[in-house]
Amino acid sequence: MQNKLCIKNGKLISPNKIEEGRSLFIEDGRIVDIAKDSKGASKGFNVVDAKGLYVSPGFIDVHVHGLFANRIDHITENELRQMCVRMARAGVTAFLATTVTLPDKTLLNTASAIKYFIADNPATNLLGLHLEGPYLNPLSCGAQNRKYIRAFKPNELKKIISNANGLIRMMTFAPERERGMALLSFLIKHRVVPSIGHSQASYEEVEAAVKKGLKHVTHLFNTMPAFSHREPGLIGAALMLDKLSVDIIADGIHLHPATVKLVVKAKGIDKVILISDSIYTGRNSILGGLKVYINKGEARLRDGRLAGSTLSLNQAVRNAMEFAGINLQEAVRMVTINPARLLGIQAKKGSLAAGKDADVVIFDKRLKIKSTIIKGKIWN
Repeated sequence: MQNKLCIKNGKLISPNKIEEGRSLFIEDGRIVDIAKDSKGASKGFNVVDAKGLYVSPGFIDVHVHGLFANRIDHITENELRQMCVRMARAGVTAFLATTVTLPDKTLLNTASAIKYFIADNPATNLLGLHLEGPYLNPLSCGAQNRKYIRAFKPNELKKIISNANGLIRMMTFAPERERGMALLSFLIKHRVVPSIGHSQASYEEVEAAVKKGLKHVTHLFNTMPAFSHREPGLIGAALMLDKLSVDIIADGIHLHPATVKLVVKAKGIDKVILISDSIYTGRNSILGGLKVYINKGEARLRDGRLAGSTLSLNQAVRNAMEFAGINLQEAVRMVTINPARLLGIQAKKGSLAAGKDADVVIFDKRLKIKSTIIKGKIWN
């Protein structure tokens, strides 16, 4: 009975529509059926009455720092568990814990910690790691600690990937740097999603990288040169090249609302992913050795540079609807099926369909999370 759930009386969100009068049946952590409500259909199932609320695929955050902001070098299992709970409260049923530029020893230890945590907690919403750095362009360091930024070292990254046992899912890097294109090939070989960010690459350099397998752009517009009509650069390439998807921080701070609308118009719904890039410690933090100050919902370094966000992913969905003038199912795609496709996990996650993981979030019209279900387990 505990392994069997029936979610009824909800508004089910699919990629292109919202349906009523259908129930979601879950067994042993997977969706087994979506069927019309009928008397007796839920017999033998533990019933969850959605009471007219929205029933959505669980949200996926591919870029969140969380407690990593100031505990990455000695994070504990209990702290990782706290991070998973906090993500679940925002409707996130799968996420990549995201590092910053740090010494190789720290990254090795982090990779090991994530590996052991996931092995010991198979029902977790923690999918793996997103390495944001250290192979970035120091001219676009943003809130990354410049003293740790370095050129690609194959042996160093090989050890980190080995320590993580295949759980490095994504890496942000600058392909224009020394051995940058070799790094791109290395990431593809090791099945790590390559994403360009913290980069000074020209339009032509991005175009060349796309031909070699570059797939994605990290927090478009932030930590990259401004667009120019004579040098469109990374921003121009991101908006123009159809093979690239992009992610954005839709908090109204990193991007003006009109810029969010521009990105959605230029790329289309299916090529835009919403991220939190959140450090959300609720207090001043340390990010890669740099002090971060939280004030009025903004996270900044002492010199005023933005240093992540305090955004939650459910807030990002609400903001995207308001900023870009899109409907709920379109905004939900940006945190469900779109990131699932980027990570290559769309067969298991990203939409409500029979055979997929039972990752579900129930929320009201203001995107306030009422219940989060991860692999069939309710995290209220």
